[in-house]
Amino acid sequence: MPDPSKDDKPDEPTSRFGRFLTKYATLLSSTVLGIAGLAATSIWQFRQSATAQQQAESQQHVAEMQAQNSWKIERADILSKNIATLASSGPDTVEQRYGVLLSLARGNLLDPELAVSYALELGKDNADYMHSVLATVPEKDYARLARAFTVSCQERFGTSPAVEMCNDKLVKRSAALATLIADDGEAALTGSMPGPLVLLKDERPVQVHVQRVAALFAPMLTALYGDRKWDEINKFIAYSNGAHLVAALVLTAARTGEFVTDDEAKQLQQFDDTHSRWLASYLAGATCDAECKSRAVSFMVSHFAAAQGSYDVAMRQLLGGPRTQSHLAVSRLHTRLLWCQVDPADIAALRDRVLVPTATAVLANPNADASVRDGLYSLVLLTPEPAADDAPATAAWQAMTAVITKGGDKVARGFGDRRATAKNQRLNPPPALKKANFCALPTDDGGSAPAVKASP
Repeated sequence: MPDPSKDDKPDEPTSRFGRFLTKYATLLSSTVLGIAGLAATSIWQFRQSATAQQQAESQQHVAEMQAQNSWKIERADILSKNIATLASSGPDTVEQRYGVLLSLARGNLLDPELAVSYALELGKDNADYMHSVLATVPEKDYARLARAFTVSCQERFGTSPAVEMCNDKLVKRSAALATLIADDGEAALTGSMPGPLVLLKDERPVQVHVQRVAALFAPMLTALYGDRKWDEINKFIAYSNGAHLVAALVLTAARTGEFVTDDEAKQLQQFDDTHSRWLASYLAGATCDAECKSRAVSFMVSHFAAAQGSYDVAMRQLLGGPRTQSHLAVSRLHTRLLWCQVDPADIAALRDRVLVPTATAVLANPNADASVRDGLYSLVLLTPEPAADDAPATAAWQAMTAVITKGGDKVARGFGDRRATAKNQRLNPPPALKKANFCALPTDDGGSAPAVKASP
């Protein structure tokens, strides 16, 4: 018979794990409770730490805001004490204004735009002090500086007679601004920030203000050319089409005729030829409209002798091209020649290298466009005859007049009559144009502007 006592005993686990759980149940429960408590404690501590960090960051933010507010109050107090000095003008206060402005600029107490405004006012009395202040201003508004730059008569016309419109009282300030652009521009070419090159980013504004922009960047470009820094020049050119236009106009007139080795002379000639061809192609392109062409021509005429022939191809191509593209250039050049707003050396070079040969070829061509022929005719009659001792120029002039004579007495008389009319206009200009008349006025070198003879 079965043993009853065995039926009363519970079944014992047969696996080791089961026996372990049965034997150490209390230990396991204590362990689980301990781990759960430890996890809960860790979570509580983490949350307490996060709360403390948030409180610390909040307190730090409050402290920073209080410091900023305190600094704004202190800054406003400093500015209020010096605003009267900064707002003053005249040479009597220039030293005091310079000291205050320089200290405020170096201490970043002035907004950059405000610092530039005060510096430009200071530059009216002392250009060197202005340059010193602007050199310390970060993130300068170069467009503002460009607008403050004025193109001198020498840059605009190639001559500077003693007339009211050439009495530029801000010439020193403009020269200092060009120096600043040169310093910042060279730094930009070796760094990653565009600096003043931002003025050349958009092509159209450069075309519209090409004389100003070219004059502003001319000191930098001529210095780079003089030091033969080809990599920097190439980087400048690659910045934009506007930069390329400025470089082509300035650098093709940068040659000084210095004595160099044969190898260097070839290199310089190749450099000049490359930019001359690019300039001629650009002026003939669709991106440069009639207004762009006229402004470029005005710049080239003011530097024509210095270019030593580098502008010849572009100028001949433009003046001998379709009148729809050249009418503004011819009109602007006509005005400058009529009122002698060209240096005698530039007039002679333009006459001998462009106007006379181009006019001779066009006037001798019976199939030439009448408007092109008339445009060249109107320009060449405003230029003075070559000096008698200049045999090549005199021979070319006589060949041109011979072509004019072949056109009949009416054409020949018209040439002489229009030259006489131009002479009378120069002697008796309309009241509105008296200030723009440079004819027979002393120039900056003690000479006088050329006069046109009455007949060929």
